[in-house]
Amino acid sequence: MKRFPLGRVAAIIVCLPTLVSLAAGPPPAALKTFLEHEGYGGSSLQRRLGNHLFATAIINGRRMALAIDTGAPFTLVDSASARGIGLRVQQTKAHITGVTGLTERADAASIATLRMGNCTFLNVPVGVADTAEINAVRGPHLDGLFGAHEMSKFGVVIDCARQMLYVNPHGASPAANQNLAQFLTGRGFSRIPMRFDASHHLEIEAKVNGHPVAMIVDTGAATTFLPAPVAYNSGAATSGVNFMMGGATGGALPAKIARVQELALGNLLVHDAELTIGESKVGGGAGLLGEEYLSWNFGIVDVGGMNLYLRPPESAPRKNR
Repeated sequence: MKRFPLGRVAAIIVCLPTLVSLAAGPPPAALKTFLEHEGYGGSSLQRRLGNHLFATAIINGRRMALAIDTGAPFTLVDSASARGIGLRVQQTKAHITGVTGLTERADAASIATLRMGNCTFLNVPVGVADTAEINAVRGPHLDGLFGAHEMSKFGVVIDCARQMLYVNPHGASPAANQNLAQFLTGRGFSRIPMRFDASHHLEIEAKVNGHPVAMIVDTGAATTFLPAPVAYNSGAATSGVNFMMGGATGGALPAKIARVQELALGNLLVHDAELTIGESKVGGGAGLLGEEYLSWNFGIVDVGGMNLYLRPPESAPRKNR
């Protein structure tokens, strides 16, 4: 999760058509097929050590990798990678703040072309900052973060379990979002409304042992996290395991493993939920709903429609959804 204010620049997207049958018939069984019928383009995602989802992208003709991070308000490119592809960087007074509270200056630039899968984004505004810490874990090198502002603008849908990112070439579409809602709720998914908080983080309402708490939907967070005061006030039981949790902008945060009797995410109840707790420095006391619970519960993040869809694994049908 990161926070930084930047100016907004016009951007457009082009998706090559996906060839699908448009003949009349019953609704498609698979999400991929359904979204193709709705006109979405797609890009497969990969998962690396640290539980980060990332996409291989072609940025200004150069092959690069971007973490798919709904917890990042805006798209961010590492300063070294920006120099490597010759971005024209404009200095700003903006800063980014990680979960550990450490801040870094963020400059601004514009990417002429960013291609993922069969979709090409044009004139994408990005922040530029030192994000070397995201590569502290082993695995493919990441050159930056694809953030929530662009996801919202381009009507992005993320399938966390199947590791796919879908883009609506026409941008966010209320009609397409409504069709997706009907498709998923008809297959047992719980719909949880999302909103942007004051810092442009995607947020949902949750409950920990019956205590209300806001949680940031954060595909860039490996694990689900609660600020220590929220965890203790809700009766979380901590284990003896202590570790250091790092942030994308550097620094380290002491953290513990904790368990709560019940984590309520909309209508979805997770019993005996394991999560991490620590002294968060950002988010106004909000927790983070991390990638492990998103993937375990077949999370579908519809950023264009501002809805999170979850379905517990025990309710999943044997056939493709």
